[in-house]
Amino acid sequence: MTDYTEQAKQESEAGFTLVELLVALALFSLLTTVLFNNVQFGLKTWNKTSHGIEQLDRTVVVQDLLRRLISNLYPMTISENGGQPVVKFDGSRETLSFLGNAPLVAGGAGRFQYRLWVERSGAQRNLVLTSVQELGAPENQSMSAKTILLSDIVGADFSYFGPARAHEAGAWTENWSRRSDIPRLVRIRVAFDEIEGRAWPEFVIAPHVLADVGCVYDPITMGCRGR
Repeated sequence: MTDYTEQAKQESEAGFTLVELLVALALFSLLTTVLFNNVQFGLKTWNKTSHGIEQLDRTVVVQDLLRRLISNLYPMTISENGGQPVVKFDGSRETLSFLGNAPLVAGGAGRFQYRLWVERSGAQRNLVLTSVQELGAPENQSMSAKTILLSDIVGADFSYFGPARAHEAGAWTENWSRRSDIPRLVRIRVAFDEIEGRAWPEFVIAPHVLADVGCVYDPITMGCRGR
């Protein structure tokens, strides 16, 4: 009798019962589910964070590009039919055109005509920069380069700070066209869809005057007329 009892005890200790096995499988399944959900949540968080960093980097790059181009714009004056000389700078609420230094990809030599504007393609809006060599025709697409700086934006607007007339205090305006001076400040605002989480920090640029604003450009002599 004693031998039978010890044998039964050893057999019971040799493996798991069916109930124990089911409980172990249930716990393993639960732990696997929790682990998978945590990994999935971590991946979503990582993807979202990476996308946000990528968008922020894109914004920083775009602002740096525009700051360099606009702060170093060339305030060349032109005179049509002997009239009052005006600076080759045309700014409105959604379009900004100016003459600036050539981009590095073009060797950094010479000047280019730049146009910053909001392009509409169906329901989508993009912030676009086009450039063409100084003496090129902007309407000639074969001579111009087009770059989409920011895609799928809600909108963008440009404003300009400076005096409306000489000896007047400066004020912000949405139009700066056919004037003999350049604005003291240029402000660019870009709006994104709030759901995307993209942001555009306050962005104001102070143009640097790198040329004689009284110079009337002569395309024949490639210099100031009468000098």
